Amino acid sequence: MWQVRKSVRAYRQDPEWHHYRKSESGDWINQFGLPGHPFGTFRNHIHNVVEGQVRGYPATLFHLAGVRKGGRYGTVVNMYSVAALTLPASLPDTSVSVGTLVYRLGEEPLPPQAGTPLHLPPGRHPRMVKCSIDPAFAQQAITEPVVRITANATMGWRLHKNYMIGWIKERKPYDRLIGLAESMTEVLAEFPPSVRPWAVHDGQRV
Repeated sequence: MWQVRKSVRAYRQDPEWHHYRKSESGDWINQFGLPGHPFGTFRNHIHNVVEGQVRGYPATLFHLAGVRKGGRYGTVVNMYSVAALTLPASLPDTSVSVGTLVYRLGEEPLPPQAGTPLHLPPGRHPRMVKCSIDPAFAQQAITEPVVRITANATMGWRLHKNYMIGWIKERKPYDRLIGLAESMTEVLAEFPPSVRPWAVHDGQRV
C-alpha cells in the first residue's frame, strides 16, 4: 500500500493531473452506469480520484471498493483500480473482461436487457466473458485483437453511453492505472470503421 500512497502524493502535485479528491459519494459513479461491472450492487466506496488526459481522451482514475450482499460475513468486498475515458460519441453498452475479474462480483456485466453473457471459445486462457445489448455491434467491435489486448492487460472494460470504463484487480499506483487507460485506448483503436454507424452524439448518428 505504500506504493499507492507514494503515487497519490506524486500525482496530487503533477500539473498534468488535477482535481484530486480523496473520496467521492456512492452516487457519483451513477454516471458510469449501474448496475454493471465492476461496481458493487450494495455499496460503493470511491477513493483517490484524479482527472487528466491519456492519449487525447479525458480520463478519470480512481480506486474502488465495491460491496455486494452475500458471503460468510453478510457482504463481499471487491477491490479494483478503475479508469474511465470520455469518448467523443456514445456506443452500445458492451463489456469484455477476463473472467476471474468478474466472477466474484455476483452480478451481470450490464443491465438485464443485455441478455446472457457469452463465454468466448473454450480453451482460451485466460477465460474471457463478453456481453452487449447489440449483438451486431459486438460482432463488429469484439475482434480477436481486441480480445487479445484485454487478456494481455488482465483487465475488463465496459462501454456505457460516451464512457469506456476499465478495471484491474486491487488498488494499484497511478502509473498502473494510466497503463490500464492506455490499453483501453488500444482497444478503441482496434474498433473497425464498420462500428461508426452505431456512434451517437447529442442524440444524432455521427
